[in-house]
Amino acid sequence: METRIVNNIPEWRYQAAVIARLHAMEDEGLPIACAGDMNRAKRSRRERMEAKVTGLTAGEPDVRVYMTRARLLSFELKTPKGSRSKAQRDRHKLLAALGFEIITIKATTPEELADLVEAEVRARL
Repeated sequence: METRIVNNIPEWRYQAAVIARLHAMEDEGLPIACAGDMNRAKRSRRERMEAKVTGLTAGEPDVRVYMTRARLLSFELKTPKGSRSKAQRDRHKLLAALGFEIITIKATTPEELADLVEAEVRARL
């Protein structure tokens, strides 16, 4: 897998910081559960085929937060230079039309991104 470097920080560390923060919130006893994906990982042709037939979907948000009362909050995480791809725009539009909330958050550092996601989740508890 190719690792992008943003502000001298590997791109995957942004999502790792968010997931670590969400797990800490779970450990705090907050009524949430989280899951993350790395859809942009580089794969061989065979791995791409296997991923597609087993459910990996282009444009799916990076992080999902499951909340009480069957609520699902999804986050698309972006580094300072990042923007949503066409697949992401299309997928997010479909999910929003189905009634799901997708929040795109951009931040300069992993810690700032984790802070912003935490604030969004806490505001909805």
